[in-house]
Amino acid sequence: METLDDLVRQVNGELYEEYHARLRVLLAERPKEWLVEQLLARVPAPGGAAGRPDEPESASRPEPEPEDEEERALRLERIRAWKLDTPRLADFVTRLRSWDRERLEAEGHLLDPPGKGGALVPARCRSAAGEELLREAKDLLYALLFGDAEAGVQLPRVERELLTLTLPRAKAHAVAFLMRAATEIGAVGTWRDPRRRADDERAPNVLVQVEYGEVAEELVGNGIAAALRLINNLEVNEQVLYARMENVEESTLE
Repeated sequence: METLDDLVRQVNGELYEEYHARLRVLLAERPKEWLVEQLLARVPAPGGAAGRPDEPESASRPEPEPEDEEERALRLERIRAWKLDTPRLADFVTRLRSWDRERLEAEGHLLDPPGKGGALVPARCRSAAGEELLREAKDLLYALLFGDAEAGVQLPRVERELLTLTLPRAKAHAVAFLMRAATEIGAVGTWRDPRRRADDERAPNVLVQVEYGEVAEELVGNGIAAALRLINNLEVNEQVLYARMENVEESTLE
């Protein structure tokens, strides 16, 4: 009997093939010198080192792994208690949007965190209330991407959307709960900070793609954006956290 997991794997496989086909076309158009530079940037340092000597230790973190069954069970239990429907989701969006970096620090949720664009915000830089807010944002993101009736999510989803999230590989474990049903693709950063404080040019990145259902009011997308913004401010700590949401029908090759 076909299951939801079977369908997810099928869709992820199709998206992965599409990604490679499009990438092949783009690479074929690039100059040879550019390709050589990109390949050299990925070659390990002599002696098996993880990267350049001046790279931070976090750059050699292990590959992100999906959360374990116990963590997932606890997350689903919290989500079921919400009985998440459209009005409650609208309340979540309004409340989570009200938290920006300045307010988080002013109200003591963030305690002397690293500068934006630096290392992950460690747990010691979050108060108990900050930890709770971070967990709530992650639970909401999980519910919006994967939640169904069994998880107590009662959203009338009417169309399919695709979330593409770009993260530094060294920080990807912050959203490990997305890895269970996501397509993970390696990439290299290209963004340069105008102030030269947080470049990600040539930094190893991860592209995480998840297909989800949207409601007519587009509240799911709004909720995803609000949750990701809060997760970034409380933990991931990027200057710019790249997330794109698009209609699946518009993202396929002609």
